[in-house]
Amino acid sequence: MATTKKSTKKKAKTTKAKAKKAAKKTAKKAAKKTAKKAAKKTAKKAAKKTAKKAAKKTARKTAKKMASKTQVKKVAKKLAKTVAASKAKKKEAAKAKAKEKKASVPRAKTLSFAPNSRVQRQKDVAWRIIDGEAVIVSPADSLMHTLNDVGTRIWELLAGDKTLKEVAEILCAEFEVDPKRAEQDTIWFVKCLAKKGLVEPAA
Repeated sequence: MATTKKSTKKKAKTTKAKAKKAAKKTAKKAAKKTAKKAAKKTAKKAAKKTAKKAAKKTARKTAKKMASKTQVKKVAKKLAKTVAASKAKKKEAAKAKAKEKKASVPRAKTLSFAPNSRVQRQKDVAWRIIDGEAVIVSPADSLMHTLNDVGTRIWELLAGDKTLKEVAEILCAEFEVDPKRAEQDTIWFVKCLAKKGLVEPAA
């Protein structure tokens, strides 16, 4: 009987020990599951917060970009208006200058010259002989004209005291040119000078 009681006690102890171990394992598993769930929840919350912050930052950046683009567009429009206005002013100024040029030489394109015409240099034309070539500045547009040796000689002879035929005769003697050709070229050259407002009929 004593032996039976001892074995029963041992069995009871063994059962208790097994039960404790099983309880510990179950508790550990439950704790792990709980910890995992808690970690997942925490991670989800953190992810949501991070996503919200990122979304807010992105929204702010987008808003700033949109605002800057709007400002750039406004500035671009203002600049475009300014440029258009300046272009319009330049066009008006160019038209005014063109009118002034036409007014400064009113008869240049309608003047006709003949061999017996007497022509003289415009009084307000600035000119000088440099290295055998005449350098002339037209008063209408302040442009500089350079003549070759023959043109320079014609320019010197246009003092109003000689006819174009007489000028051509002098050229024939000095440059050995055909008389008819010299006369034609002289009249043509004088017409070109008149169109630029550099010469006029002698009084």
